[in-house]
Amino acid sequence: MKPTGQPHSSPKKAGPIGSRGRPREFDTHAVLASASQVFWNHGYHATSIDDLCKATGLQRGSLYGVFGDKHGIMLAALDHYAEGSVARLAERLNAPVPPEEALRNALLHYARVACGLSGERSCFITNTTLEMQPGDDELRSRVAAIQRRMATLLAASVIRGQASGAFNSTLDEKAVGDFLLCVMQGLRVLGRVAHKEDALTGIVDVAMRALV
Repeated sequence: MKPTGQPHSSPKKAGPIGSRGRPREFDTHAVLASASQVFWNHGYHATSIDDLCKATGLQRGSLYGVFGDKHGIMLAALDHYAEGSVARLAERLNAPVPPEEALRNALLHYARVACGLSGERSCFITNTTLEMQPGDDELRSRVAAIQRRMATLLAASVIRGQASGAFNSTLDEKAVGDFLLCVMQGLRVLGRVAHKEDALTGIVDVAMRALV
């Protein structure tokens, strides 16, 4: 299933056939936003179709008619969430400040968010990755594509920092991009139990010093 579109594009309407044969239009973006919240809060396996129907206000037939099954709904919801997440990362990394400052601010954002989330909610992408079952090749490839997009944005940030003289010019930007992605995901996981921003800020500082 292809990504559902950019988060700031105009709402799209879908028209599955209802129980009486009449098309029921709904805002696909709003439905996927609601579905992603359910999967985010409860995880894929603990989420039922009834939970998704209640959250979206749609009947099973409408959801199945557009997304196929629960797995298809989850994949589409993950795409929807990822589009916004990747766009926000790009915006932070491309902020009108020195590249090293933009990168540090982006990493600190993940530290703050990780500490601010209640319970073990963490990040939808991170939770989905950790819950992924062996053999789910479609989800694995979907998550890998999201991670590649993020790592590419981080590598571009490193290149800008090297060009400005802030980062070591001998560093391989792709390897550093992968490293920074690991730092971001690690902040998400540690934040599930740490809830102390100072501790995570120290990790960000160590990561930044590794680039000099």
